[in-house]
Amino acid sequence: MEAKQSSSDIKKKSRAKDPCPVCDYDLYFNEKVTQRVGLLNIDRDVIGWICPECDSEFDLDDNIVYIYGENSIQGKA
Repeated sequence: MEAKQSSSDIKKKSRAKDPCPVCDYDLYFNEKVTQRVGLLNIDRDVIGWICPECDSEFDLDDNIVYIYGENSIQGKA
């Protein structure tokens, strides 16, 4: 006979933090959405992401592609 587990037996997990590897800004928004800004190529494939706080660029494996400092020149979207 299989034991059934009630939802009251399950402890609620606290939300996981999702820090930026460069500035440690918490990228967590909710269970389904992140604050990462997606980068798309010409074919509209996701190729990386940008931290909305420090503007550093990462690939899909969270490897740093470029670290933007406060003196970097950037355009406006």
